[in-house]
Amino acid sequence: MNEEQLSEIFDYYAALPDPRRQENLVAMLREIQDVLGCVPDGVAAQAARAVGEKPVVLTSLVRRFSTLKSAAWSHRITACSGARCGARQGAEVYRALCEVLRPGPDGVSENGRVLLCTQNCLKQCRTSPNVLADGVLHPHMTPESARELARKLLEE
Repeated sequence: MNEEQLSEIFDYYAALPDPRRQENLVAMLREIQDVLGCVPDGVAAQAARAVGEKPVVLTSLVRRFSTLKSAAWSHRITACSGARCGARQGAEVYRALCEVLRPGPDGVSENGRVLLCTQNCLKQCRTSPNVLADGVLHPHMTPESARELARKLLEE
């Protein structure tokens, strides 16, 4: 069924007067994500071929727009990698998250449920080190509290 739905999406956007406009590409990617739960790189490449665009353009859009995701993860953890967090065990907190999540090169945990990323500064320096989990700030993190948070999200 997914193949049929994807084919319909590709055909619809390929028939538009200007299918390569960014608004059209993003709308197509969102529809693909509605069907699959994410936009895997291979499907983004298929979509690109359907509308006559380079695959790298669509995969870049997936990475650029926070509402799009390339894997079907359920939770997102962002560890602050700024100077102040780094001076207060930020690197240790990140290592603790990695220890529990075991992310692959794409940042997705071993079980595929959690995306781990870093951000240079979460702009909450007074409460460092900080971690943002599903949009909720977790201040004053320690390696142990980071492990607990990661375990909790892996189970959800």
